[in-house]
Amino acid sequence: MSFLKKILLSPSLLVIADQAISSGTNFLLTLLLAQKLDIKNFGLFSTIVLVTYLAMSITNALIIQPFQVSISKISKKKEYYVALFFGLVALLSIFIVIVKLLVLLLPNYNAYSHQSNAIICFVFGYLLQDFFRKIFLAIANILMVVIIDIMFLILISIAFYILNNEITLFSSLLIWGLANIVSSIPGFYFIVINYETPISWKSFLQDHTTQGKWLFSVAILQWCSSNFFVLISGIYLGVEALGALRLVQSFFGVINIVLQSVENYFLPKVAFLSTKNIDEAKKYLLEITAYGALIFAIILSVLSVFSTEMIVLAGGYKYESYDYVVRIIAVLYFFIFLSYPFRIAVRILGLNNIFFIGYLISFVVSILIFHFLLKYFSLYGAVWGLIINQIMMILYWQNQLKKKQFRLWK
Repeated sequence: MSFLKKILLSPSLLVIADQAISSGTNFLLTLLLAQKLDIKNFGLFSTIVLVTYLAMSITNALIIQPFQVSISKISKKKEYYVALFFGLVALLSIFIVIVKLLVLLLPNYNAYSHQSNAIICFVFGYLLQDFFRKIFLAIANILMVVIIDIMFLILISIAFYILNNEITLFSSLLIWGLANIVSSIPGFYFIVINYETPISWKSFLQDHTTQGKWLFSVAILQWCSSNFFVLISGIYLGVEALGALRLVQSFFGVINIVLQSVENYFLPKVAFLSTKNIDEAKKYLLEITAYGALIFAIILSVLSVFSTEMIVLAGGYKYESYDYVVRIIAVLYFFIFLSYPFRIAVRILGLNNIFFIGYLISFVVSILIFHFLLKYFSLYGAVWGLIINQIMMILYWQNQLKKKQFRLWK
């Protein structure tokens, strides 16, 4: 019995279980809202989520990522935790002001002004819970992360079950935000019991500023490179098109999780082989890429053939006319898969700086071509823009690897 308990509470198994709970909950919530909201309101919801991801990238760059590096070096840990929390509150205050200003500047302000509080609640709760989850992960308190995610799952399930026939954009944002805030109670408790006045806050701030300047630039660039075409499609084509695109991306997000897990599994193996024989490492990387490409091609082909059924299953019959988006996103994900061996090669060679340059090139190309693609090809153009971004990064990374005598393809 104790052996079974030890296995069930092992950190690695808890991390996997938590990832399944967190990703699965968010995925199912997205599908629920796609079915319950009309296309326009789901498009607005998708826009709010994308902007929240940008805010999350900023908090990660300025607070979480420096913390992950510095926590092991700092002796006054309790002061550090409290200082981080105050830093998060300061950033959230700035975000709240920005949301208020953005809503105020909307051309149809009167129609959405009453929803600004719900938007603020959603953004505040989302970032707050994300902060505590990543803090607990960094200090290896995995059980607390699982508790937070289970609390959120229970709260959100009860709320949406009760309001099943009264789900609106306003109520959804409010429920999601409040569920995140309430499920963050273990995080608040952690701050209270560890409270020490952060006398050394200046040194903490200096450390985070030094690290955060570069991380902030990379975070903004990565977000722009990944989401520019999606967000701008909402401006050019309307929020309905953005909603359809985000729905399909959410559906394919399951594949993203698999890809990240595969990368985390194979990266150490390739890195180990590279220390012994670089040619063996390349051979192994090419072999797993070839097998993976075959499996991926089969999965994406099935999704393409049954594209109508897939999008109707995900969002309902109102999205049936957007079935073509599933097919072109399938093409995009094949190129995303092809980028992974290059990503692994770059990481094992320690060439992390070329990630930044690759994303920079990708974003610059997006700026140059988005108008032409969206004006003449609509959503096809948006996805082809994302495909071109992937191709540009692959070509650049391949070129840089070639200079380091690491040729994946001959």
